[in-house]
Amino acid sequence: MRKIDAFAHILPPSYTRRLEAITGGANVSDRILGYRPWIREDPALTDLDARWRVMDPFGDYAQVVTLAVPPLEELGGPAAALDLARSANDEIAGLVGKYPDRFAGFTAALPMCDPDAAAAELDRAMTELGALGAQVYTNVSGAPLDDARFEPIFDVVTGRGGTLWLHPTRSEVWSDYPAESRSRYGIWWSLGWPYETSVCMTRLVFSGYFDRYQDLRIIAHHAGAMVPHFAARLAAPLEDPDRDAIMARLSAEPLDYFRRFYTDSALFGAAHAVRCAVEFFGAEHVLFGTDMPLGGPAVVADTIADIEALGLDETATQAIFSGNARKLLHVS
Repeated sequence: MRKIDAFAHILPPSYTRRLEAITGGANVSDRILGYRPWIREDPALTDLDARWRVMDPFGDYAQVVTLAVPPLEELGGPAAALDLARSANDEIAGLVGKYPDRFAGFTAALPMCDPDAAAAELDRAMTELGALGAQVYTNVSGAPLDDARFEPIFDVVTGRGGTLWLHPTRSEVWSDYPAESRSRYGIWWSLGWPYETSVCMTRLVFSGYFDRYQDLRIIAHHAGAMVPHFAARLAAPLEDPDRDAIMARLSAEPLDYFRRFYTDSALFGAAHAVRCAVEFFGAEHVLFGTDMPLGGPAVVADTIADIEALGLDETATQAIFSGNARKLLHVS
């Protein structure tokens, strides 16, 4: 059965060298320094031969690739971020063109610290390079994605018929408690990232983005994070002093909007959690996605096993493995 991995990460060679120079420089912030070990966490992230060795055992398997963390706006000012975005997008587009049997497509990286430049780069990447849309992060240097300044990105991606890949971002300098200065025990990643994704999804819902952008398509990473597990809480009356005004501007019930998100299956071998996502979003809104290679050497096999363990019929299983990606992203 054909498998299209809709959420895999890559650091292409030239971009990797630039990233290592930036993160290894003097006066680098703790937040950026924390990303440095990830660059070489797995050879398949940066080395194509290592990547092929991981992919080969799975037969008819291809990937939609997204640039790995950190967000570009954390690496420099607007001019530097734009230069990094353009060079990364050009390099990844070149790899997709050279290895069409390996890469089904790619998402554009954007310099979100300059929304107008980000929108222009997204337009260039989609029209000139063949990008399927863009990867955006759950916050932009601490600002919410539903901030009005980022609307040009939503205008372009919906106008061009593309998709947004929603990826969490947070680091150990985001403390778990106000009385502390740093996160401990990796909570910023293990629980902080799902929280980030869930908050961003909720902000987009209640800000009315799905009414404003009728053709908005978003793939939320890690199986929709907390949303399918806490759906009953999200369906409860809104705990906000402006509840009446907020609900009045929505044309549907909150859960109806949450179910408009698409999601992947990247949960690193937790079949029960994938099942929850499928039951909430529906099999037609779940795409096979692994987070490869950032979930470890067995992440592809584990994710395949998660989906096969659901016991779905062949039609639904095939939709998750490839059909939904073909329909949503127009890839083959």
